[in-house]
Amino acid sequence: MVVFFDPVLGCNLRCKMCYFSNEVKRKEMKGNFNPEDLPRVAEVIFKQALKLQIGCGAEPTLYKHNVEIISLAKQFKVPYISFTTNANLLTKEEIYRLLEAGLNEFTISLHGVEKSTYENLMQQASYDKFIEVMQLLTEAKKQYPHFNIRVNYTVNELNLVELNHFFDVYDSFAIDILQVRPLQDIGGIINHIEKQQEFNHQFNKITAILRDICKSRNITYIAPIILDEKAKENTSSSVVESTYCYISPKSFWDSDMDWRNETFRQFSKRTGYASILFKRIYSKKELTNTKLNYDIN
Repeated sequence: MVVFFDPVLGCNLRCKMCYFSNEVKRKEMKGNFNPEDLPRVAEVIFKQALKLQIGCGAEPTLYKHNVEIISLAKQFKVPYISFTTNANLLTKEEIYRLLEAGLNEFTISLHGVEKSTYENLMQQASYDKFIEVMQLLTEAKKQYPHFNIRVNYTVNELNLVELNHFFDVYDSFAIDILQVRPLQDIGGIINHIEKQQEFNHQFNKITAILRDICKSRNITYIAPIILDEKAKENTSSSVVESTYCYISPKSFWDSDMDWRNETFRQFSKRTGYASILFKRIYSKKELTNTKLNYDIN
């Protein structure tokens, strides 16, 4: 399975497209994962993980025990560990501590090419700090050449056109993966596209150019194949749902699992989890509903 871990429910920014810009939702997002429980989490779940993603909607740099999480993941042989962050609280010392512990990827949230757009959409963020961190990450590749720098760019009508100039600004940084994804309604104060048809046309035109530039630079490029809302039908997968493991201070994957007192094997035997999963894998519905709406180059 893939483990998504929010060790803290909080964020230092108020990005307009994110629920942390919503005052009501922000008040609900509180809590820190007890560091004393980390070894138990690793023993129960990390053994099953093909990937661990630290930071899934909250800001993990607010948590003080990320090195321990990564070290435990390595101890239990998790093949790939990613750290998703807005980068505004990262320091050189923390970057190197995380890499030394075995981190495989920094995923950096970026929602504007130009400073004015970046700081408008990512409220309380510093563009200058972001640039400084990108320089630090690029420099760190000299010592740790095998970790990936991934940029996630969430697009709306305010920041789409300036994607044309993405590599004019970020050419000097050692970006390995660029993912461009349109705005989705997750409860932010910006939650929809006003002129959808016009936006789709511009998006497809701009991202086609970006795809070619990335290919020429040996950068992996990820973007949706189809923007039409109807394309989201038939993309759900019960197998994906079953293997998506989300952990936070408020929740632990399957609510039926007594993770403090039983192992994954005991849980699987008690609930018939493995049998259920295999039945889902080979169902006709599953085989026709697992196409992902992403173009990866």
